[in-house]
Amino acid sequence: MSQTNRRTTLKLLGGAALAATTLPLPAFAQEDLVVLNSYQNFKRGTINSLHAERRIFNIVWEDLGRVKMRAADLVTNYNQLKAGQIVDVHWYDYLDFMIDKKTPQADARAKAMLAKGARLEGIPGAQEPIRLWRMDGMCTKVDPATGSLFLINASGGRPDEPSPDSGEVIQMPQVQSPAGLAALKSIQVGDQVATVFSQQTAIKATIIR
Repeated sequence: MSQTNRRTTLKLLGGAALAATTLPLPAFAQEDLVVLNSYQNFKRGTINSLHAERRIFNIVWEDLGRVKMRAADLVTNYNQLKAGQIVDVHWYDYLDFMIDKKTPQADARAKAMLAKGARLEGIPGAQEPIRLWRMDGMCTKVDPATGSLFLINASGGRPDEPSPDSGEVIQMPQVQSPAGLAALKSIQVGDQVATVFSQQTAIKATIIR
């Protein structure tokens, strides 16, 4: 994606979370949204920058490049982190919670998900939910075999700073869940699609030097 009007959400939306403005429907509110252990990672990298007001830090991995993630409340030493430090990070990758054609029902379900947030599988002590973010738009490219989905951003919110422009083509994070991959098979170019993903989230950062 070398064109200037295309940016991957790995760079844009690692800290994204759009606030829901309506109360969730009772049926949707009962969903148990879980980020599974299979999406956790353990890597050593170098902190590039931090945004303390949102508990965000950007880290450079040798194999992934620069990635933005949010530090959960379990990262109790966040205030000790500084740019240039080498850290071992325990973190969770993006997880797709909804890939669906845009309908009133899908819209209500997405709003309920954002209002509730998700939890980590088998991780005790977390007091706050894992934040979710949403992006809707028209599909311009889809490949179920690789979990790839490209959308023309039509979301009205502000996922991050700088926010992607309305009408900008965005490559979504890789769709990995069985439900998401199954849903991709029903998506065609031109369809209006609603998506919900979890943030990339760190739960531990050990300072090496």
